[in-house]
Amino acid sequence: MHTIRIFIMVLITIFLNYCNNSFFAQDSLAKTKKTISIEGQIYPSLNTDVYAPNLKFRLNLNNSFALRINADMNRLVDYKEILEIGGEGVGSVEKINSMYQFTLGYEKQKRLKKSLVYSGFEGVIGIGKNDEYGSRTDSISFVSSLNYNYKRPVQNLGLRVFFGGEYYVKSNIYLGTEFGFLVSKITYKNGTYQVLNDASVTSADVTEKIPKTSKSEMLFSGLGVIRVGFVFK
Repeated sequence: MHTIRIFIMVLITIFLNYCNNSFFAQDSLAKTKKTISIEGQIYPSLNTDVYAPNLKFRLNLNNSFALRINADMNRLVDYKEILEIGGEGVGSVEKINSMYQFTLGYEKQKRLKKSLVYSGFEGVIGIGKNDEYGSRTDSISFVSSLNYNYKRPVQNLGLRVFFGGEYYVKSNIYLGTEFGFLVSKITYKNGTYQVLNDASVTSADVTEKIPKTSKSEMLFSGLGVIRVGFVFK
């Protein structure tokens, strides 16, 4: 939560600085119409990196600079039933993996007649979970008296440098692509593994703590992405 507060404070600070600059430099900005664009992004199957936002918002401050916000929300639920051998009992295992990722970035643009090229950087923050719930099973076989759950929060932080371009089919519709270089750190925070066994002769409820782990990586991101956008003037 502390990291999220810092991210929000940075966003507010940039917005306030932009408002102040607009107030004290009205003559220069008044010559340029500010526009907002929204776009969807399609990734090829070969793209397997951790950065794959599907939605992007861009605020063009003037003809040369823009702020942008990306959002990506992934939630995968895997459910399977485990049947009792020679009986009618049913157990189940449900795995839930989710990641809600957001970025705040700044880009410099160069506008041509019917196209635009740009480069910039952005910060990445993601929060999610890696959970598993077992009902009447040990995850492999049916066990009528046994339940368990595995809960682990996940956090992703990163910094990305990017380059891209777009071609305007019409004045307010464009097609484009983008690629970048991403440095990120994924942290699996302290979690718990709880076993509820009604048949236990010692304790029916046993909870173990799972220590925090993390991994860092540097990789190319966004390779082959197709961007389709619409501009609101």
